Amino acid sequence: MPGGMLDSKVAIVTGAASGIGKAIAEKFVSEGAYVVGADIADVTLTAQTQRYESVQCDITHESDVERLIAAAESVGSLNILVNCAGVSTKVPIDEMPAAEWQRILDVNLNGAAFGIKYAVRAMKRAGSGSIVNIASVAAFSTTSLYNTVYAASKGAIVSLTRALVYELSPHGIRINAVSPGLVDTPILRSHGAAGVQERIDRVPLGRLGTPEEMAAVVAFLASDAASYITGQTIIVDGGLTSVFYAPRS
Repeated sequence: MPGGMLDSKVAIVTGAASGIGKAIAEKFVSEGAYVVGADIADVTLTAQTQRYESVQCDITHESDVERLIAAAESVGSLNILVNCAGVSTKVPIDEMPAAEWQRILDVNLNGAAFGIKYAVRAMKRAGSGSIVNIASVAAFSTTSLYNTVYAASKGAIVSLTRALVYELSPHGIRINAVSPGLVDTPILRSHGAAGVQERIDRVPLGRLGTPEEMAAVVAFLASDAASYITGQTIIVDGGLTSVFYAPRS
């Protein structure tokens, strides 16, 4: 909407078809941004708007990423990139197929790096920009069994975010990350009621986070209100990584 914190900004959100990515895209539109939502699946928002465009994109292919950036620049200068696309798998390390390991890294790490590569070129032309990478609490703490490659990929995202600060700052480009904790998404709900409750019992705030809560933090980091914040990873987990366990009364 006019006057929102992202008014007149042009933003790309990958992984925008569902879950946290979709919530981010919808939050950005509500804050006045023009959003290009990218996913390998068709991307539609809950509400119809003229400030949204869907682009089918496989972020593991550089040619697709170049096309995505071009779609955003056809609207105006690219101001924001959110790397939210991600995949996971649950396989013991001694049974992990090499192709499966590579698939997770290709999407979660290489796809984000390709997005940054081409977005930075566009942001240099614009003279500024904001990049927000979606990491995970798995980068900091074991969250589930057989989560090795996902945790490794998200740990790399945190390191990538820090590593680019010196490189991007002279061009007026900020880069930060958000690490969600246990968030109420269809993937989490697929573990069944008992599995979901077991996870809730770990969280000091006593509930799952929502995709909308993650989107609110991403929108802040992407906005001019966070103009002096770069190189940071904000953990949004209801206190999960701050405690050894959460006792229940």
